Amino acid sequence: MTNTINNKKIVLICHNYEPEHTPKKPDAEKRFYTYGFGGNMGKNIKHYNPDYEVEVWRLDGYVDKYYEGTHLDIKFRIFPSIYKKNVFDFSYKFIRELKKEVKKNDPVLIVLHTHYWLAYQVLFFFKNSKIITTHHGDWSPYFRLKTTKGLRKLKARLDIFFEKHIFKNIDYIFTSEMNQLPYFKKSNPNFKYFIWSTGVNVDSIVPIPKADARKMLGWDMNKKYILYVGKLYKYKQADDLVRTWQAIKKERPEVELIIIGNTPNDPWEEFYDMAKESGATLLGRVLNKELYKYYSASDVYVLFALRDDYFGGTGIATLESLACNTPVVSYSMRNYIGDNVHELGELPDTVEKHKDAILKVIDHPENYKNMRESVIKYYSYEATYRRVRTVFEELFVARRKN
Repeated sequence: MTNTINNKKIVLICHNYEPEHTPKKPDAEKRFYTYGFGGNMGKNIKHYNPDYEVEVWRLDGYVDKYYEGTHLDIKFRIFPSIYKKNVFDFSYKFIRELKKEVKKNDPVLIVLHTHYWLAYQVLFFFKNSKIITTHHGDWSPYFRLKTTKGLRKLKARLDIFFEKHIFKNIDYIFTSEMNQLPYFKKSNPNFKYFIWSTGVNVDSIVPIPKADARKMLGWDMNKKYILYVGKLYKYKQADDLVRTWQAIKKERPEVELIIIGNTPNDPWEEFYDMAKESGATLLGRVLNKELYKYYSASDVYVLFALRDDYFGGTGIATLESLACNTPVVSYSMRNYIGDNVHELGELPDTVEKHKDAILKVIDHPENYKNMRESVIKYYSYEATYRRVRTVFEELFVARRKN
């Protein structure tokens, strides 16, 4: 007997990889349910596609029992799991409940983090479902095989074995990074992909005149400011950023470097001391709702993205800068989905070219235009989640008929 499925339901599947930031039990603000990329993505899918039914399921190795709750018309389900960081995450109850869900509703399944044990489980147990995986900077095992040693290399080989057998069950890979495509192709030569970003909340990142922003922050009107937001670690070449700025400052003493988002004594902040000793201004944590002032006050946003282990796409801070009409110098802009990337900044492809690119932006701001308009068109939450609707609709139509 044929069972025609009319409902449009999405189950978004994620895991808790930031336990230090997540409440361990339900709280009044609902952060226990909604915290993190999975919750945010689920909320945006529902908000911009209100005709869809959306649930967010999270495996969590840091809770002692199963929880569920409804918020913003989304059901959140939290499954306690057997968890080993960067190795596996398993819950029998999760598998059992998802089997029931698939049998009853046959939803589209969205699994966060393509190269991870959670995705492997869903791809193995639910191969007849319509499955999307997302990639957000995690390394393919093919890449890890080249760059790791010992047990990590062994795990990469095991992961390659899994991926070769189950990646054929992926209907779409949402990826932010063009450089990942050759790795996906190794396990599934015919895979479908969608270049995307999680999007930018353009309503909270609103530009103000540069003079007003500098007055609010107490910045010198006669200086030029380079801005960087993020950790001071090797993957974003923070050391090259500092050295490039120092070379510029020798010739142009009015150019300052502002760094936001860093914390001392953080093991990820390997170049914190270097940046501090260089004379750069380190502002530490800044609330998201205050960032627009810093983007608006700056002359250029810089992100080094040249390493072969950088798989971060355009970067959210990069897009936020553009949303505040501040041009960007970054090779990460190779991933920009709009057709006006050369209006938005410069794309130096070597460390050495960054100096001239930064000075070009500082000295000729008139060359860069339509920045906020472009981000709204291609990367606003609304644009992002209406754009991916085309994929959802395709998969809803193609769902299995019993």
